[in-house]
Amino acid sequence: MAEITNPPPERRGNPLADLPEELVLDILLRLPPKSILQCRAVCKAWRCITTDRAFLLAHHGRQPAQRLLSFVRNVGRYGSGTDLRVLDYCVEAMDFRTREFRSVVRFTGNAPAYESSLQDDHPFTIHAACDGLLLMSYNDSLYICNPATRQWTLVCPPSLGDHKIAGLYVHGPSGEYRMLSYRDVDQTNKFFINTMGSNSVRCIAFGSSSVSMGKWLARESKATEFDRPFLSHGKLHWLPKSNPLESILVFDTVAEEFSWLPSPVMTWDVVFLLEMEGTLAMSESPTAGSKVDLWVLQDYKSAIWAHRYQIELPVLEIGLYDKYESWMSKVVSPEGDVLVDCMDRLNWQLHYDIEGNLLRKFLCNGRLLNLTTHILKESLVPQAFFQMQEDGSGHEPPFFWGL
Repeated sequence: MAEITNPPPERRGNPLADLPEELVLDILLRLPPKSILQCRAVCKAWRCITTDRAFLLAHHGRQPAQRLLSFVRNVGRYGSGTDLRVLDYCVEAMDFRTREFRSVVRFTGNAPAYESSLQDDHPFTIHAACDGLLLMSYNDSLYICNPATRQWTLVCPPSLGDHKIAGLYVHGPSGEYRMLSYRDVDQTNKFFINTMGSNSVRCIAFGSSSVSMGKWLARESKATEFDRPFLSHGKLHWLPKSNPLESILVFDTVAEEFSWLPSPVMTWDVVFLLEMEGTLAMSESPTAGSKVDLWVLQDYKSAIWAHRYQIELPVLEIGLYDKYESWMSKVVSPEGDVLVDCMDRLNWQLHYDIEGNLLRKFLCNGRLLNLTTHILKESLVPQAFFQMQEDGSGHEPPFFWGL
């Protein structure tokens, strides 16, 4: 009778143990981040694969780009109906491919004494998103976190009392994650760079653009939406706050210099930046308009834009959800998904496809809904500045992770 031998411990209960390594690798790359973390406990071989940096970078590249939304929600009320005056400051990610929302992080705190002050002086802000990392502040404390790995750390300096955050990026030559901030000095905005994991802050040298940028810093910087950066093509982009739109401000994250990028058209319409085919794109639509145009930047160096398409929207249908006819429409994905933000009291959000067909309508279960410029693309790539936090205090985060 043949001798029966037991398989090695790491192969027991593992249905994929006998598959070729290339096939196992392909299967693992298709799993979501949470499943990858669970797979590390299956066997040593899988742990070795799923902790390899090349695997983690490839896995990050396959993750969907999810637009981040923020809103405020009442925590609850007493049985008598008295408001608890406690608020949740929520961040959710929307995957337009699956049409699903997912909770990312949530801060909980006391409501301000006056509701009007909540809109003018919001205690919570999402400042930036880069490579699966979120840069957020709450009550003058600045945090960087990775929702996929549930790691976080405080960022200091700068002091949010003096500085305002303009963006987060990875510096290509060094591989460092750096934060761009600014503060008002003698009625002029000056910019500073802080490297994550370092306490040093340095002022930016503008190089050859110092003359033109000096004029801009003195006169025009206050009219730029530095609180709404869009990261694309290795560059940070900001739209002006005032109309008409003629140029987009650009920060090259390699040379660490500012420049101007001419917009495809001079417009007074609602504009929104996104990424398409690995390059910058711009959505343009008039308030309460029936059409949304999409422009794609074909040649970055020569600033050559191409009009990609125009989407027709059903105005009569949208009017049923916005009696004030003040809705704003934006292309929000490379596939041509359009989000219509109805500005009436209920604040309906309507999701249309590139053909103008209504895919979904939804109401925010809170208020002060904000479709941010930030894209979350989850990553399990380890970062040294999180390890520094773990080797220190080991404190629990001052926020709640999403599900």
